[in-house]
Amino acid sequence: MTVRSSLMILFIIFCSLPLQAASADLELLYTKQIAWTAANLEDPKVVSSFQKSFQGLLADKEKIKQLQTPEGKKLLQQGGNLLSVVALKERLNKCLLSHAAAKGVSEALAKALNTQILNTGVCAEGMEAEKKLQSFNKELETSMQEEAKKKILANAFKQLNSTQNYWKEVAKKDSLDLAVELTDRERELATKPPQSGADLLLYTKALRDRKNKDVIVQADVKKAFGEVQTELKNHETYLQEVSSKKADEALQNLLVTNPAATAQFLMENPGALDMVCKLLQDYDKKAQNRETLDKAIFWGGLVVGGVLLATGIGAGVGAAVLSGTAAAGTLTTVAAGAALAGTIAGGGEAIYSSTKAHESFIEAQNLRASAFAEGSSKEAFLKADEAKKQAYSELADAGFSAASIIPFGAGLKVMKNAAQASRLGSYAKVAKEGAKVEAESVRSLATSLKEISSDKSVLKVLENSQKNVDSEEMGMFLGYLSHLPQNERKEVLELIKKKPEKVPDAIRESSKSGVCK
Repeated sequence: MTVRSSLMILFIIFCSLPLQAASADLELLYTKQIAWTAANLEDPKVVSSFQKSFQGLLADKEKIKQLQTPEGKKLLQQGGNLLSVVALKERLNKCLLSHAAAKGVSEALAKALNTQILNTGVCAEGMEAEKKLQSFNKELETSMQEEAKKKILANAFKQLNSTQNYWKEVAKKDSLDLAVELTDRERELATKPPQSGADLLLYTKALRDRKNKDVIVQADVKKAFGEVQTELKNHETYLQEVSSKKADEALQNLLVTNPAATAQFLMENPGALDMVCKLLQDYDKKAQNRETLDKAIFWGGLVVGGVLLATGIGAGVGAAVLSGTAAAGTLTTVAAGAALAGTIAGGGEAIYSSTKAHESFIEAQNLRASAFAEGSSKEAFLKADEAKKQAYSELADAGFSAASIIPFGAGLKVMKNAAQASRLGSYAKVAKEGAKVEAESVRSLATSLKEISSDKSVLKVLENSQKNVDSEEMGMFLGYLSHLPQNERKEVLELIKKKPEKVPDAIRESSKSGVCK
């Protein structure tokens, strides 16, 4: 090899490294932005900030080029999904409804749409539904309904099949081992709600209504699996019955009983929302006239405790759909609150968990949900402290601006705990007394993150520094920083700019026990 050739290879290597680093930085930034926005989707400021950021990304050809990696392409898909969900929900909100039953279905559909954000399997087809609905031609409307029925049923059967296969695999585990594991998991049900796997059996009637509340035995586990299989079979029979009905009736049944399948259909055919609105309004009239509604608000099989989480609509989707609706009482408070759009138990799990944004999303939404999951009753959940709500809203807004340095992973919880510990004077007090200073701590975190994000030089140094520290160290540093008086925090930010090379060591040092915080 000649000297010239060697120099060319070195040139290529050194030139490609910055490009790879730039691509990785972009992926990290948008992973966090998407996750943070998805977890705070009801906050208009966060949504608006994301729309501006992502639309700016789409207009930047150089950045789009950098994101032509497998993970980058998924992020572009998820960002597009997020924008689509926001647009669909805005249109859905304009669909006027009167009766609580119809409003509950609309609300469930909106929550099911939220769960589609991180689904990289969505492929918009476009039915040109808007154009068709402008025509009064009955044949066109019927044709469109037949097409919609076919697609939504296909989604529902696919979900069911995936979930049946999923639970067959789970059932292969040793029932005695599962009984021991579930007994342990049940003790932390209030603080760590099940979102996937065999843990979901804790929601079944078999386990919730067993006689011995102190321990779960093999017989209980086997009974729970039997309950799951029965409900899956019932759901299959129900879908087969719906298949034989006329298009308009079948669609209304599916809209009411399986909002997740309908949500996926709308993501792929956004023009069909007008048709869905018309179906909702027809259902609204039936409810107002006190006509017999199809299986009440939701099909009975989907409202049997946690078995709804085992049916075709998926684990987190089930909790998301029922959270805040008339059927939410069938779930524990924590499950309904913390799973605003959690993992998918069926075939969707492979799609979601293969992306970085999904894990970050779960962490971000759990951070916010944890503030409102301390009570054991539905009423306590719904009457969450207003100060906390406001504080978390401020954190949501500030967190988006500083998303690039938010320490996802264990560090996210550490960040909040460190902020609370600073005020309580001890980490040991956080578990029992943390709630006393939670609103204050979260609000200070929001203020601190805003100050950091407003100084691009500081933000850049911390972005680079986080590559050399772990998530917990970064979280602890940001938590302690938020408790400093503003003038002292300003001094720290100035030092960060002056001595960027020392920042990683300073972050690590601040997390050591015994160090003056």
